[in-house]
Amino acid sequence: MVESHALRVNGSAQEFKVLVADDSPLYRKLVEETLGREQYVICFAKNGRQASDLLAEHHPALVITDWEMPDLTGIDLCRQIRCDRSSYTYIILLTSNADKDQIISGLAAGADDYLTKPFHSGELRARVAVGRRIVELHREIQDKNRLLEDLALTDPLTGLPNRRAVEAWGVRQLSGASRYRFSFWVVMADLDAFKSVNDTYGHEAGDIVLKRFAELLKRNTRASNICARIGGEEFIVVITHAEGSNIQIVIDRIRRELEAEKFAFDGRALRVTASFGISGFQDGAAPKFDQLIREADAALYAAKSAGRNRVEFAGETKC
Repeated sequence: MVESHALRVNGSAQEFKVLVADDSPLYRKLVEETLGREQYVICFAKNGRQASDLLAEHHPALVITDWEMPDLTGIDLCRQIRCDRSSYTYIILLTSNADKDQIISGLAAGADDYLTKPFHSGELRARVAVGRRIVELHREIQDKNRLLEDLALTDPLTGLPNRRAVEAWGVRQLSGASRYRFSFWVVMADLDAFKSVNDTYGHEAGDIVLKRFAELLKRNTRASNICARIGGEEFIVVITHAEGSNIQIVIDRIRRELEAEKFAFDGRALRVTASFGISGFQDGAAPKFDQLIREADAALYAAKSAGRNRVEFAGETKC
């Protein structure tokens, strides 16, 4: 018999974990024989305390628990499971008491279904199958919600984070920079004379340029930092834990790499450049993130006014 410390896998690549908690060896055996031919990963607990430990270790999708156990009851397990909202667990209560008030209290505690002992094996299989369908529906909804969240934070053309994503990330990181006293830099980038690319070669060519520049930014951005497209031909890079002199080197390298890129549309060669504005702080109380963006944007405007294809720092930011 499979005990609380072991799992038995029945042939399915898509694991569906079932935890059975019952202090009766007879009923644990009956459940094992009933579900043994199904495509489940099954573990057994002899009491509520073991069941609680297995919940934390294995995160089962479905729990079949006896109502009465000597330490933690099935109701206690229901309440514990419902406190965890990270994923949905389907709960079936086994009870020897068919009293409606007791059944209502079990459902109110978080159980999804119940069976009275002695149970019919076919009914248990059917109710577990219903539970599996509901859990899988919950998983589909969670996957779709995660996809929607990702789409809401991603620029669809370049695949980079969008303005909403970089602002949320930047505010969090800026708080850490102020607390732990590490440097924090905001770099605004804008492709020079980009409108002429669209007007001369078409928007498809413009999209190619935008995606190539996004790849270049991503290639030069550490995983601990972030680069994003915030609209049109405007991009932003946020860099932490770097000296001002190093920021100048990093951004100027990006500028030169873009300048060296060779584009060809309609048999004609095209060179594209970008201008950059940098703001940031290295010590003391951190300004608001939107203030740093405004300062970087002003520095970007200064770079444009000074002839484009250059890097400018905001005010006295450069060290």
